[in-house]
Amino acid sequence: MNTKIELIKEIYQLKDDDLEKRKEALEKIKPYANDIMDKFYEKLLSKDIFASFIPIDRIPELKEKQIKFVVALLSEPFDEKLYNKIAKVAVVHYHIKLDPIYMSYGYHLLSELILELSKKDISLLPYIKLIVKYLKITDAVMSEEYFAQKRLSESPYRANNLFIAINELHMAFMRYKKAIKNYTIDEKYKIEFENSLDGLKEYREILLEAGLDISVIKHFATEFFNNHDIKSYETLKNAIQTPLNNLSVTSYLTLDSSLSSIRAMTDIIHQRIVTNDKNLNLEKVKQNIFDIMGQNFGWAIEKIEFLDYEPNNSYEIIKHLIFEDKIFFLCIDIKNVANKLYITESVDLLNEAIKITLYIISRQK
Repeated sequence: MNTKIELIKEIYQLKDDDLEKRKEALEKIKPYANDIMDKFYEKLLSKDIFASFIPIDRIPELKEKQIKFVVALLSEPFDEKLYNKIAKVAVVHYHIKLDPIYMSYGYHLLSELILELSKKDISLLPYIKLIVKYLKITDAVMSEEYFAQKRLSESPYRANNLFIAINELHMAFMRYKKAIKNYTIDEKYKIEFENSLDGLKEYREILLEAGLDISVIKHFATEFFNNHDIKSYETLKNAIQTPLNNLSVTSYLTLDSSLSSIRAMTDIIHQRIVTNDKNLNLEKVKQNIFDIMGQNFGWAIEKIEFLDYEPNNSYEIIKHLIFEDKIFFLCIDIKNVANKLYITESVDLLNEAIKITLYIISRQK
């Protein structure tokens, strides 16, 4: 598990069983959500500093996003996925140059408005305390990630953003490709892909420097959805993959992937990040493996598949894995990019770490 998450759990004494309590708390305050948000923006806009940058015409949209964010905070496990969701909001605030003191004030104000509910119904107080606790955690995470982004932007290693952004883009496209049938794709997968592209807006400038234009990619995705032909698909695919022909970009990504995979091997073997979920099952193991591959080599992987039968040799990497006496095969193909031989070896080593960890866990059980 991420060290930051472990530290937060320790500092705020988070318990594994509080998810159900958070969901219960969410149900208790749902009837008051719109009223709280109305008061929240009313109070913010009464202050000149907030009125100067909050667009009045977007307040309904902002209210909806705020409610969705709080719903996620109270209904999802506090894990890396939720942490990253909070961190992304902090990164967005950094890029719009919003001082973190205003973020903290917003969480303070929201907490006060929620606490006021206890005056109407004292029985809500235990639920309100839990909600306010998670708002304080969110404030702490956002402050941490805001300043981490600031340090990164001011350092010579800002290009690390390029690695993150290109990885996320290629993993989103990999999921998108899997949903294509006969050059046709369901609208929900198109929307999911577009949402992934929207999530990369904060990296827009650095992606442009590498030859990737999010608006152009979105346009080609729409054309493919409308035309559903091979020409439209190849145009979309080339818009995403052509920058990988740039040797300087690929060399940088290869180096970053290698360093990242070394850190991942440590986490896999020592922190057991593939198998540290209490409610672990085979599907969760596969998802964890998919996430690890994506986080470290998303830009370089052409295809990832999990098979229940032994495949032929058409895949470049095949790993025979065992989890709780269940045998399955991890099959991976690597894109035709510069340094492909080196990348294939690195991916293979990362998979060996996963294989060894799964074997040890299975023997222990």
